[in-house]
Amino acid sequence: MGRAILIIGAAALAVGVIVYSLIECARTDSVAMRGLRKGGWIAVILLLPLVGALLWLFLGRPRAAQETGGPARAKGPDDDPQFLRNLEERRRQQQQAEKLRRWEEELRRKGGPAAGDGSAPPPGGRSPAPGAPADGGGSSAADPRDSGDGTGGAGHGEDRDAGGRPGRPPRHD
Repeated sequence: MGRAILIIGAAALAVGVIVYSLIECARTDSVAMRGLRKGGWIAVILLLPLVGALLWLFLGRPRAAQETGGPARAKGPDDDPQFLRNLEERRRQQQQAEKLRRWEEELRRKGGPAAGDGSAPPPGGRSPAPGAPADGGGSSAADPRDSGDGTGGAGHGEDRDAGGRPGRPPRHD
């Protein structure tokens, strides 16, 4: 019984080697083959089943060095230097955009103008009333509360909080 299993296992291994060699020979480019042409190697594998398959594996297959002369194989993204450079550049751009966004947000909180987008709220953090012009109805010099010192109307001291920072204007509900 044990001997039969050994014979069946050896036969299955031989059939596997023959089938593998036959498929690989059929898929290999004719120019890259060593020794015989493609038809010759297929005939050797079929006519001398195990010996032909082993001859193909050791003598007929193209060498690895010859395969590199053909079309380049696809690389994984972590092996491609251009992909890695692009990835690093994208990461730097995202960091810079996030840094710029934080600076603009900080400027808006402090009441200063944002980076040229004109969407920063007026000093004091309050938006203009609906229907009112976005610039507050005129230039800042025309505002009677504005002292012209760039504090947005907090130069007289009446709109400052306990820490000396510009405060919010009083609410008129």
